[in-house]
Amino acid sequence: MLTIAKLGAWSVSYYVDTARQAAAAALDGRAAGGGLGEYYSESETRLPGWVSAGRDAAAARGLTGAGRDDENADLDAVTRWLDDGESPCGASGRAFGQRASVHGYDLTFCAPKSVSLMRGLGNDVTGKAVADAHAFAITEAMEYLAEHGGYTRVHNPRTGEKDLVRLPGIVAAGFQHETSRAGDPHLHTHVLVPNRQARADGRLVSLDGTSLYHEAKAAGIIYQATLRRELTRSIGVEWNDVDPHTGMADIAGVNRAELRSWSTRATQLREWAAGHLRLDGDDELSAGQLATAQKATRPRKPEGVAWASLRVAWAEDDRTFRVDMDAQQAARNARRAAGVDYAEVVRRAVSHGLTKAAFTRADLVEAIGARLPVDDADGPSPREVIERLADGVALRIGDERQAHQREGSIRYTAADLVAEERAVIEVMGRRHRGAVLPSVDTAGLSADQARAVTAIATSQRLVQPLSAPAGAGKTHSLRALRAAAHDAGKRVLVAAATGRAVDVAVREKAGDHGATLDAVLGRLERGTEVLDVDTVVVVDEAGMVGTQHLRRLLEVATSAGTKVVLVGDEHQLAPVAQRGGTFAQLVTDLPWAQRLSQVWRMHDHDERNVSLAVRDGGPAALRRAVGWYRRHERLHCGDQVTMADDAVAAWRADVVAGRDGLLIADRWEVADALNIRIHSERIGDDVPTVAAARGHRVAVGDVVITRQNTVDISTRTDRGADADPVRNGQRWEVLAVDPDVGRVAARRVDDGAIAVLSGDYLRQYTHLGYAVTVHAAQGVTADTCHALLSGEAATRSIAYVGLTRGRHTNTVRLYDTCAGEADHEHADPAAAGVHAARRGTPAQAATALRSVLGRDDRAATITTAAAAAEEDRLPDQVADLRRYHRTVTARLRREHRIDHHAAHDRSAQDRTHASDRALVEVLAAAHRYGTPLPSSGQRSDPVAVALSAPYVVTTLAADRYTPALADTVRQAAAGTNRRLVQIAAAPSRPDQRRLDQFAERLPAHPPSPGQVVVVEDAAAADPAHLAAMATALVLARGRLLLIDSGEPGPGRRLLDGLALPWSENTRPTPDVADPALAAVADSHRAVAARSWRILTTPLRSRDRRRERDRDYGLDID
Repeated sequence: MLTIAKLGAWSVSYYVDTARQAAAAALDGRAAGGGLGEYYSESETRLPGWVSAGRDAAAARGLTGAGRDDENADLDAVTRWLDDGESPCGASGRAFGQRASVHGYDLTFCAPKSVSLMRGLGNDVTGKAVADAHAFAITEAMEYLAEHGGYTRVHNPRTGEKDLVRLPGIVAAGFQHETSRAGDPHLHTHVLVPNRQARADGRLVSLDGTSLYHEAKAAGIIYQATLRRELTRSIGVEWNDVDPHTGMADIAGVNRAELRSWSTRATQLREWAAGHLRLDGDDELSAGQLATAQKATRPRKPEGVAWASLRVAWAEDDRTFRVDMDAQQAARNARRAAGVDYAEVVRRAVSHGLTKAAFTRADLVEAIGARLPVDDADGPSPREVIERLADGVALRIGDERQAHQREGSIRYTAADLVAEERAVIEVMGRRHRGAVLPSVDTAGLSADQARAVTAIATSQRLVQPLSAPAGAGKTHSLRALRAAAHDAGKRVLVAAATGRAVDVAVREKAGDHGATLDAVLGRLERGTEVLDVDTVVVVDEAGMVGTQHLRRLLEVATSAGTKVVLVGDEHQLAPVAQRGGTFAQLVTDLPWAQRLSQVWRMHDHDERNVSLAVRDGGPAALRRAVGWYRRHERLHCGDQVTMADDAVAAWRADVVAGRDGLLIADRWEVADALNIRIHSERIGDDVPTVAAARGHRVAVGDVVITRQNTVDISTRTDRGADADPVRNGQRWEVLAVDPDVGRVAARRVDDGAIAVLSGDYLRQYTHLGYAVTVHAAQGVTADTCHALLSGEAATRSIAYVGLTRGRHTNTVRLYDTCAGEADHEHADPAAAGVHAARRGTPAQAATALRSVLGRDDRAATITTAAAAAEEDRLPDQVADLRRYHRTVTARLRREHRIDHHAAHDRSAQDRTHASDRALVEVLAAAHRYGTPLPSSGQRSDPVAVALSAPYVVTTLAADRYTPALADTVRQAAAGTNRRLVQIAAAPSRPDQRRLDQFAERLPAHPPSPGQVVVVEDAAAADPAHLAAMATALVLARGRLLLIDSGEPGPGRRLLDGLALPWSENTRPTPDVADPALAAVADSHRAVAARSWRILTTPLRSRDRRRERDRDYGLDID
């Protein structure tokens, strides 16, 4: 592998001093042996050699005065070049400024552990072969770096930009070291690149460090591929499978236990975890800790020891190293049988090696190099093969690279990925009439949850994205969707990237049954799972599902008429080792995509808002969010050990207080340290333990985590029934251990299920689980959360997850790593057992968090990456994809507008029909007898007449319903011992009750006799609620007074349609659309009119029609 680090002033001193010590030791050894040198005498001295690479490396050497690559470098010349910027020929560039200036770069090429052991413990032939292969591999990697990272930047006065100018070559000094900091075999070379390199005109200029860093991993993978090929060709070494992430492989037939025994690396964090290291200022160490405190001392690397002495010491070590020749032969046979198929190499690299559809060329080089088989035939080098394959498959997205742009700023894609993205676009707009779930009960949901669930359920669209921030109540919403599916006679299948997420969703009634997406796709391929129109598929945590899986699922599901609901958060973590960005693209592209906006998890309302700012807020919102976390003491920073110690202390306090505390880290290496530390604090030294994965020991009372899905382990509930299977990411409490057999009995934290973990599963997939990684914690909710994140490497999505797990508090501690602790690094010895604690200020912590939130590494789709480019400058396949995407999304937006307008029209019609039905019900009740209210008004006053009329329903204009009249009504009700209830659709006074709540209670709590109900904003009322109240008041012979403001609202149509003769009516009566309802309404209006005429017409005697002169002198009015 290749690591890169910046060198400051005087950083070269260590390398120069050790080289001189090694040279002196070698001379002493030869003198003691009569002047006889060893077989590989050049390696004996370990003096640095010149390393040059580039298109014109010879010119670069000539311009700087460096020697040939087969010459030793003068130590004083190397020192002057790195410290003072003066090349061996005496030339110098601009003087270095502050002490923090970058004087150079340390490119450290490390051989795999098995190769280092072959070098250190093998014979002279294998030792020389390893050294030669290592040196050649470095040369090849440096050639790649010089070609793609060997730039300087020059100001362009015409454009104002800094253009990148390629250097003729890179010249450096290589210091080959043989040991780790612990003194074990560890072959590595420090290639020290001065930050003053020769330009073509001879001037010494600075390297562009950004370009160098960007290409470093790719160069490291080229080093590994070249090393394997050279050793196979020279001494016939065969290899295990290559790690696709690092590009490294160990020699086949080497026992892993032996490799681990020769890897005695120690770090301050590990020593702290084991209890051998305390922070200064803490309480004194116990006697036991003092006895082992010396283990915490960081030794200097023994690079000053002569090579011959190192080999003697390793040969006498009790640890062994051997290579199984049968395994070597088996690997050789397999390699030769497989052959070399470069087309297949490219296919696997593109399909499985790229985590982004829009990638850099370096990403592609890494993916190809990690999958390149060893070809021991004569031919081009691995570097040349990888470069050629990369150029053959890469399709540039966007314009040609401009002079000011770095190579890493240009994005590429591949034809297979274009086809993959096109396939998703083809199916994302499919629809099916049978996908509609007509009945949706949204009771108990918030407004945005109800809107989202209703829209998803009632849509014919088969692909339904639901984007929701952390803590927005996704599961709560999905329960309502499941109920709607059941009402429609459908089943709900839950799929997710992790089995744990599936189990939680099913347990919380978000689905009927489920499986991981891998398992679901496997069943679909085998035919054991069938999707149809009567199935709804819910994909939970859809943002963590790769494009490959989403494509396959959507193609099968939409072809079968199955609705797929994709639930996730595009701002949380991306898929692991898969291409992401598709879920986010669907949320953006599909106009019917639903979004939840309210966060409910955190108890603090302000914390809910700042979590949304961390999720997707702009610069100003982020500054405010960071300020909030700082003011509330949720931010801390410092060195790794101190922050880990503080995090454990805070977590421990939560546990003691009875809170559910969650401890998370950004890497398993850090989580391991936290777990071991907590285990050592909780479990005694004399307690029986069992070996588990990652080198952990577990005992009764420990919390462990399982890391692999399996159905081979039986799980039972307390009552003996079968429980959910063992899943990756589940935490368990250890109930019993059997050290003799190597097994544990454990109870699952989530549901109390019991299982026995043993054998390979315990040793490989089970370890301590007090602390977990951020990826394992996504989807988890706790009372409090303590996140331990790297201030140098954490990203916005990682920080967002870490800051949103806790209900009560969320705290983040940002650490920087302890320098000089890698196997190939050097550091001064520390005081035994003591670590100097370093904590930053709140301002520094805030600055560190802002830096983290500025790193947004979310994957983008090809169409997103190509959006800003000129279409005529795109490759044909990319341009065609962009046109197709634009056409499809435009069509879907147009169709959605049409559907939306049609739905709005249908909704308006439905509302009109519902209002007319309510009108008929109110009219039916209006003319029924209601106990009149006594009125002191004149008979000529319409208001007095309306109040005193013996009818259930009366309408009054709002301007007539004065405070005085309201008081009159109140007194009249009180004077006749009748209950008065004042109601409003939107109450604004304490004495007003909510209309909807009152109406819903009527079936269980009917009105009291003669009750008077005043609705003070009847136009804003739901017509159905008004109808329910009018009907209920008929039986109570009560009164319903509807106060009409004349404003529009849900009750407007009903009020206008009443037209009661005992009320003032100034607005036209609307026509009832439904003829049947219109006829009923007219009949009720006729009855009301006839009743009113009878009531208001004076009674006359039977002689009323006689002549006045025959009325017997009676004046009858």
